[in-house]
Amino acid sequence: MVEDVRKLPLSLRGLRDAVLTGDPGCLCDPELFTGPAGIEPEDEPAQDRAARIAVAREVCASCPVRLACLAYALRTRPAAGVWAGFTPDEIAALVAAANRPARPGRGTALRPASTGPAAVSQVA
Repeated sequence: MVEDVRKLPLSLRGLRDAVLTGDPGCLCDPELFTGPAGIEPEDEPAQDRAARIAVAREVCASCPVRLACLAYALRTRPAAGVWAGFTPDEIAALVAAANRPARPGRGTALRPASTGPAAVSQVA
């Protein structure tokens, strides 16, 4: 079990091997993580999909290779399935957040450039 991110393999092959040899919980029922065989993802009823993902997240929560699985998913950006408890949309959001600057630059909507000291309004 890899518990320290610094001990994760750096290569995709190394991450994949760490997941597959670490007794991942997803091997117990692959359809739980990928959806029912023979049904396109858009054809799975929304309630069924939500329930399946919730159960998959529970399995992932106690998985001994969750960290390696997440590292693999962040690098490969899967289009389907549940990876380390995250859906592809959630993984894409994590990647996007990691690629954003830590602080917005001056002159952006989030951090406007100051034009001088702020004026203090008087309350009458």
